[in-house]
Amino acid sequence: MAKGTRTRSRILIAAVETACTNGFNGLNLQPLADRVGLTKSGLYAHFRSKEALQLAALEHAAGLFQLSVVAPAKTAPAGLPRLRGVFERWLEWPVGAGLPGHCPLFAAAVEFDVEEGPVRERLMRLFRDFREVLEQLVASSVRHGHLAPGTVPRQLVHELVALRYAHHWGLDFMREAATAERTRAAFTALIGRGHSIG
Repeated sequence: MAKGTRTRSRILIAAVETACTNGFNGLNLQPLADRVGLTKSGLYAHFRSKEALQLAALEHAAGLFQLSVVAPAKTAPAGLPRLRGVFERWLEWPVGAGLPGHCPLFAAAVEFDVEEGPVRERLMRLFRDFREVLEQLVASSVRHGHLAPGTVPRQLVHELVALRYAHHWGLDFMREAATAERTRAAFTALIGRGHSIG
C-alpha cells in the first residue's frame, strides 16, 4: 500500500473515531491533523475542506457498517435468522467494529436532519439503502413462513428503526444496564405479531 493511501486510511480511521465521540461537525482539520501527526496543510492535501473530510469519513463509517453488520448475514440461513442476525449486530454496532463512543451514523442523522447539502444527501442514500436491505430480509422471512403473511416490510422496518433508536437512547444517553435485554424482548414481541399496515 502506497504511503499516501496509508496516510489517508489513518486519517479516516481517526475521523470516524472522532465522529463517534464528537459528531461529524466535530471533524475540524487542525485537531484531526494533530491527532494523526500531520500538519494542517498535510491533512489539507488529502481533504480540501471540512465537508470533503465529512463525506470521506461518512463513506468509511458506512463501509465498516457494511462489513460488521450486513455482510455477515450471508452466512446465516435465509429468512428470520438473517434478519435477527443483522438486527443483533446493529445493536452491537459500533462497539462490535472496534469503534469508541456512539454510532457515527446516528450522530450524523441528528446533526444534519435540517442542514441541507452533500453530507445529508449521502447520509439519506445510505439509510435508504440499509432500509431496503432490511425490507428484503423481512420479505424473505415472510416467504419462508417465519413472519405472518400479512406482514408489510416497510412498516416492520419502520418499527425496527424505532427500536434501534430507543436502544441508542437507553444505552448511550440514559446509560441503563437493562437496555439490551429490553430491546431484544421488544424485537421478539415485534416479530411475533402480524403487520398489516400499508
